[in-house]
Amino acid sequence: MTSSTTSFRSAAPVGYGFHPSDEELVNHFLRLKMRGGSDHVVSTIAEVNVCDFEPWELPGKSAIQSNDPECYFFSPRNYKYSKSQRANRTTKAGYWKGTGKDRTVTAESTGEQIATKRTLVFYSGRVPNGVKTNWIMHEYNPTFDFPNKRDFILYKLKKSPDDTPAFDGGESSTCIVTEEDVQLRTQLESFNGIDEGDYNLNFALNFTKWEHVVRKIPS
Repeated sequence: MTSSTTSFRSAAPVGYGFHPSDEELVNHFLRLKMRGGSDHVVSTIAEVNVCDFEPWELPGKSAIQSNDPECYFFSPRNYKYSKSQRANRTTKAGYWKGTGKDRTVTAESTGEQIATKRTLVFYSGRVPNGVKTNWIMHEYNPTFDFPNKRDFILYKLKKSPDDTPAFDGGESSTCIVTEEDVQLRTQLESFNGIDEGDYNLNFALNFTKWEHVVRKIPS
């Protein structure tokens, strides 16, 4: 964490809320951070290597300490191997896994694409037996370029109220995934702007199955 971030860090005043839009996060805060200027502005968001910590530890690293369910971090790019462009999203207790489709962040005034936004869900344990948690991060990868830039990604961390555990590919013998479940999951993830963490998939699956049973009941 930088010294400027440390000096800024304090409890937020009553009624204070930090809720920038996607465009503001990328075109203002992330762009300034990559240019290496305006410390008094970028110190509002802490610089943390997010995979050095577990998700439940990260809120304590936030530059702004408040009761807001969301917190923000600048993180240097972390690659799995020195000669690879594959991101390393593993922590000591688990790993972050992408879900759904990447979305585009554009500048409202020009319509220019300025970043891609990816939703990550935290799984405890290791592949393929990881257990899905209710920790979610949005990852903002900038698409703009300029000379002598500092390479950072911006993350928005939040905790979903849905804490129903699910297994990552390595379901136990008591968890049966049908072809219908797979088709519905594919349909849900095809919608841009809808995060799996914001949609109760288990409810959707159960509703579909009950609807199928009801249709079979004779009138």
